[in-house]
Amino acid sequence: MTAKSTDSNRPSVRPRDRGRSPFFHGREEIIDTFNSVLEDSKALNDGTTFMIQGAPGAGKTALIDVLARRVADQGWKTAHIGTNTLWNPDDLLHRLGKKTSTRIKGASVEAGVDKDVKASALLSVEILPVVLTMIKILEDDKKSLLLILDEAQALGLKDMVPAEIKDNVTDVFKQIHNGDLGRPVMFLAGGLGTTEVALSTFGVSRFEGDCKVYLDRLDKASERAVIHDWSTYAGGAPRDTPTWIDAIAEHTYGWPQHIMSYVKPAVKYLGANEHQMSDEGLDFVLANGEEARLEYYDSRAHDIDEHERETLARAVMDVPTDGTTTGPAIISILKKSGLTQKEADDLFTQALDQGIIDKRKGGRYGIPIPSMHSWLIDEHIGNKCQDIQHPPKSLPIRTEPLSPQPTREDQERMKKDKGEDKRKGRGGFSMER
Repeated sequence: MTAKSTDSNRPSVRPRDRGRSPFFHGREEIIDTFNSVLEDSKALNDGTTFMIQGAPGAGKTALIDVLARRVADQGWKTAHIGTNTLWNPDDLLHRLGKKTSTRIKGASVEAGVDKDVKASALLSVEILPVVLTMIKILEDDKKSLLLILDEAQALGLKDMVPAEIKDNVTDVFKQIHNGDLGRPVMFLAGGLGTTEVALSTFGVSRFEGDCKVYLDRLDKASERAVIHDWSTYAGGAPRDTPTWIDAIAEHTYGWPQHIMSYVKPAVKYLGANEHQMSDEGLDFVLANGEEARLEYYDSRAHDIDEHERETLARAVMDVPTDGTTTGPAIISILKKSGLTQKEADDLFTQALDQGIIDKRKGGRYGIPIPSMHSWLIDEHIGNKCQDIQHPPKSLPIRTEPLSPQPTREDQERMKKDKGEDKRKGRGGFSMER
């Protein structure tokens, strides 16, 4: 073993399941496209919506964080918002870092000019309707602004937006999406495959150029680079470790979430074993990474019971790995499994909301991660698939020539031989009965 590394420049970091990633590689084309949209928005003094959809664990949050930091470096103001921010003026002001605090009370607002002003100095004043107040807040500054909403698919959940204010929310979205605020304001939305549908309910349905992105797995070079950085800079491994980096990459399938499942035990083992990865250590990493990966799949299916998981598995078992099918085809199989129309619709929607199934281009659906597809079927069906929906395949038809039929002489000899066997008590039997 080599001596323990003393590189003082190595950052002290620990793997995280989601959020900012200290070691980010790939997505260059998306980053370049986003930068072009930024430049156009600033030059034209308008704005638009940039949407990033992707399967769970595809690295949406990490990518959004990289984009936000680069935007800030270019002089833009960034604000991470919640699902209710765009119909809550008080929350929007807070997210924008405004000192003025507003609390809506019916048709009036209590406004404090500064946080140091005593409560007795608060004034009650008449305000504009909420939608106009929201737009006025967004128009109130000339600095370029990026609004960031992660997990944006939540906007499409039932009753997420109160029915009485949905029109107001739609107006705010349109003002941003159409660039009508008198300054560059961009809305960056990240979420699962139902995000586009959620945004369309608020009038955001047509996207400029490449402003609609579907985030897929990392390319092999980027995948290896991330594993290398975690093992080298976080785990302290020697830089020349291609063998076990390749071994880990065989199990991560390019998905950032999977990479985190394996680098966690790698960093742990390296830290406890003088930063060297032995054969025993690699076995430890692969075993623990596999366990974490399967636990992650199970967490995606939380609140879906065993019978419903098996039903879902049967609905997609004939879809090729990494392939797609139609929504009606999935729902039809769910109904054939004994579910009512409503139960089938609800289960399909729940699988979408939890990222077990996702929507692709052309309105088709599939299991977002190939290894998750295999897990769903292997774990919840196994060898139970031979039923009325999936009967055993017929035996192959014989194509080889049959043996020649015995001649009369052959038959007579067989009869004679059998008779001899019987007389000799050797258990023979007569051809004649």
